[in-house]
Amino acid sequence: MLPKSRIISALLVGLGLALMVAGLIAPMVLTTDGRLPLDLEDTTWTITDENATSAPKYDAQARPRQAPVSHQLHLQIQDPANEDTATVRVGSSWLYPVNEQLLSAQTWSYVMDRVSGLAESPAALTHTIGTPPAEVPLEGNWLKFPADVEQTTYDVFDETLRRAYPAVFVDQSEIDGREVYHFRQEIAPTNVATSYADMFNTRVTPTAEGGTEQSYLHHAATRELWVDQITGLVVDVDLRVEDYYATTSGQRTGDVLLFDGSMSDEQTSQLIDAVSGVRGESTTQMWRWAAIILGALIALAGAAGAFLSGRRGREEKLPGEPETVVASRSSRRATRG
Repeated sequence: MLPKSRIISALLVGLGLALMVAGLIAPMVLTTDGRLPLDLEDTTWTITDENATSAPKYDAQARPRQAPVSHQLHLQIQDPANEDTATVRVGSSWLYPVNEQLLSAQTWSYVMDRVSGLAESPAALTHTIGTPPAEVPLEGNWLKFPADVEQTTYDVFDETLRRAYPAVFVDQSEIDGREVYHFRQEIAPTNVATSYADMFNTRVTPTAEGGTEQSYLHHAATRELWVDQITGLVVDVDLRVEDYYATTSGQRTGDVLLFDGSMSDEQTSQLIDAVSGVRGESTTQMWRWAAIILGALIALAGAAGAFLSGRRGREEKLPGEPETVVASRSSRRATRG
């Protein structure tokens, strides 16, 4: 029967080899990047201005009102989805949160690359009940930046202009234990009618002389975006919007939305918690190499223990060997006598 010390050494060698194998094959069986989780929950962004100015686009005579306004975005992950892509649906609405009266609402459905966050298909946009969805190219990133976000500039989608504009890196910080990158996007006042045709992009307004003239919807925005560095998910937003009608000469003829809003800390914590289980490639590699190195050390310790145990066993047998030999020789003499 093997000595107990040699059994323990053999077990240590086996454990060490198992850890080394696990570290070596980990990249083949585990997701090692921050791609969009398919079971993502709590993905709602509610940005509220308690003293916004707003007026309906469809009524040129309506007087703007000052009241709380919220912009809400909700992301749903749908089928089909696979290892690389997922179908997502983004519901976007502007409303008065007190009575939940809608100012506008639309949905965007498209296929997203789970790693880069970019659209792999045109978006199906539904914005008016009873009309078929419009097909819209979705440029840049929106609610998800690439996994393992870098300190650089990314193009970010603006749904009013239906185009992407640069968002530049500002700084980095930490929220609830996660590293977060801050980006800023600034969009100068832009005539929306130059981007696409829509019934609300223009309106006829009266002139002081008793005539009428054409006005065009203009849109300006500044977004402060805080992005989880590992997954690229946007976890906090400050948003300033200025939508108004103006003539070709630049004369403003009516405000539609003057908005300066932010998200609550509680909702940011919910978004951080939703991705808290996702670890990036650098973290996975660190644990992978830790397993390989620890396994090698344990295996070496076990091998050394087995060697020393065997050596001690041989040394313990050597002192008794002459006695056995002498006794044997005495027996032979006795037999000969």
